[in-house]
Amino acid sequence: MAQLDETTRRQHGVVTRQQALQGGISADVLHRRVRTGRWQRLMPGIYATFSGRPPPAAARWAAILYSGPGAMLCHRSAAEEAGLAEPGPGAVHVLIPERRRVRPASGVVVHRSRHAKARRHPHRRPPQTRLEETVLDLASASADAEEALHWITTACARRLTTPDRIAHALQRRTRLARRREVTAVLANAAGHTSALPRWPTVSADLR
Repeated sequence: MAQLDETTRRQHGVVTRQQALQGGISADVLHRRVRTGRWQRLMPGIYATFSGRPPPAAARWAAILYSGPGAMLCHRSAAEEAGLAEPGPGAVHVLIPERRRVRPASGVVVHRSRHAKARRHPHRRPPQTRLEETVLDLASASADAEEALHWITTACARRLTTPDRIAHALQRRTRLARRREVTAVLANAAGHTSALPRWPTVSADLR
């Protein structure tokens, strides 16, 4: 049970059926806890070990666990985890390797890329894309250049990354929506890095 408690703590109260069984909870006990409301089923094979509405952090873990091996947060969901965006309503965005498939689930948007492994941050938990990749995802999906500039300058203002690091990540992408606009925004941001404020300012599928 100590192992299950640690897993539950690390995953913000969310566990898979397999983790619960391996942690010492029998199938009968698991079903009884769900039936009595102590636990709740968030999606197939994924459970919250508490009642009530799951907080954003728990919902993000549920989406990752449901999406399986190699899954990581991306887009707005990764931005929220990294402190680039404030938590808000909406689906959880998850990136998986291109060859994998995930059955659609309510509240989860799945993106696929053959470069998923390279775009994953090596240390952050829950698994998520590197900050620079997250910025590029958001900038490329922006409605206009002003919104793209917002994400780039916010990330740099919060000292989460630099224009140079974002530019290097951009060079590794052969295809990116709004590439010309993003390149121009990066050039502008690089020329004004010293003027960026130190206080925080506060949303395309990958190929």
